[in-house]
Amino acid sequence: MRNLFIIVWLCLLSGVACAQEINFSRVQDMAIWYNQSLKTDKQNSLKLNYRSVQYGGQIAYNSVAAMFDMPLLSRAAKDKTNSAYFSMSVGAASDKSNDGILNNTLGLLGISYAVPLGRNETYLSAGFQASYYQSQLNLNGIMNAFGDQFDAYGPIEGAPSSDRLATGWRYNHFNMNAGLSVFNNGRHDKWYVGASVMQLNKPYAYQVKSDSTRLKPGAGVQGGYRYIASSEDEVAFYLSMNWEGPAYRHYFDFCYLKSLPSVTGGAAVGLGLGYRYDDAIIPNLELHYQKLIVGLLYDINVSSISAAGISRNGLELSLRMDF
Repeated sequence: MRNLFIIVWLCLLSGVACAQEINFSRVQDMAIWYNQSLKTDKQNSLKLNYRSVQYGGQIAYNSVAAMFDMPLLSRAAKDKTNSAYFSMSVGAASDKSNDGILNNTLGLLGISYAVPLGRNETYLSAGFQASYYQSQLNLNGIMNAFGDQFDAYGPIEGAPSSDRLATGWRYNHFNMNAGLSVFNNGRHDKWYVGASVMQLNKPYAYQVKSDSTRLKPGAGVQGGYRYIASSEDEVAFYLSMNWEGPAYRHYFDFCYLKSLPSVTGGAAVGLGLGYRYDDAIIPNLELHYQKLIVGLLYDINVSSISAAGISRNGLELSLRMDF
């Protein structure tokens, strides 16, 4: 009864829960960014991600993210099966465009609680996050970027612009997100299904506060399945689907992992293929050594932007360490 009460209490906190959207392709590692309740194991974990996107060979923007999540358990309790547990996550992320013109930063703090359903390592989990988001525009040193710096004969040397963006712009807000999930940690089958609601507090996205400048709540669905053979080889499928108003971002990934039992301490190598809907195909490589996982992914653009003759690609590097 006490465990069920805690689940209900966390659901009621969804009105003050927090969210964000990070566009990294390692959705199996980044699931907690989208849905705090998807802390599906009882081990400490550090995740680091870097992504660089280029248009026409020019760096457009770089993204970095870091997250540390941990179960709030004693060492002995971590080995106990079918036991409820709290977990906590802290994270930070940054997106910076070419020459630092646009710089977005984000920090988050999240908590979740998982309660077992029956005796087969199946859990119901609820979680929420509180995050702080800041966006900054810096146009210092950029001349002739606005219409009133030109006349009929071309750019006006040294002319200041009256556009308010010419002097830079900054705004910040708190985001709130909540999520529910069900997951299983069987010996050979591991799976999770989750749903989340983002920006429940409908923060203002501009200094002028009006109904037209409030962000609408977004919705997300997450899922994953891993089959682990007796040889420790793995086959897995993951998906992450997000909606916010008319905008959406859906990602699907299939991967195969080959165990290398001859390596002392345990190792594996994996290949995968991801698809970001209406945007890119992402082949990826995955290397495991003991409790360290390194991922390398490359975006191949298949969106309508390629039809316009603009090339775009992205390189992503991820690092995960469990301990």
